[in-house]
Amino acid sequence: MFQRKYSLQQDGGSLSSLLDKISTSSHTLCAVETKTGHVFGAFCSTQWRVQPSWFGSENSYLWCLKNSRLASGSRPSCDDIRDDELTIYPFTGHDKMVQFCRETAFGVGGGRWDKDTDCPYADEPKGIGFMIDGDLLGGETNACATYANPRLCRWPYGRNEFEIHRLEVWSLLPFKC
Repeated sequence: MFQRKYSLQQDGGSLSSLLDKISTSSHTLCAVETKTGHVFGAFCSTQWRVQPSWFGSENSYLWCLKNSRLASGSRPSCDDIRDDELTIYPFTGHDKMVQFCRETAFGVGGGRWDKDTDCPYADEPKGIGFMIDGDLLGGETNACATYANPRLCRWPYGRNEFEIHRLEVWSLLPFKC
């Protein structure tokens, strides 16, 4: 069972507030909805903390909905999303660049391909899988080798930045009999 630990709309746009709300959570699901209706995020199985180097475990993945929620002209409720609309990018084992968290940003996935020709997304910008700025208003998404993912959302004109409409972090709770 998941419990919502942080909501941008309810808890405000502060990375320190987000980290405080999820500090005891060892398994988190981060969900971003952009102003263009794209929905994506990450599941991580290591507690978030500010530290100078990459951390995290292979029990993580990036995910995205295949289509913008605005494609139909309105934002459907989460109950209207089907499983076949979700794409998951599991940890590849290519590197250990799973999670990073600084006082100014946090992100998931940062590995580079050994050669540009190894990247299956030739026209994609390469870098951090997804990163959110410290003010929680925007970020960027790129193709990365850690998860062998393309950009998780398409911004007009080929840019890799996005503006956040909604941001939530959910914690996986232990099952109790």
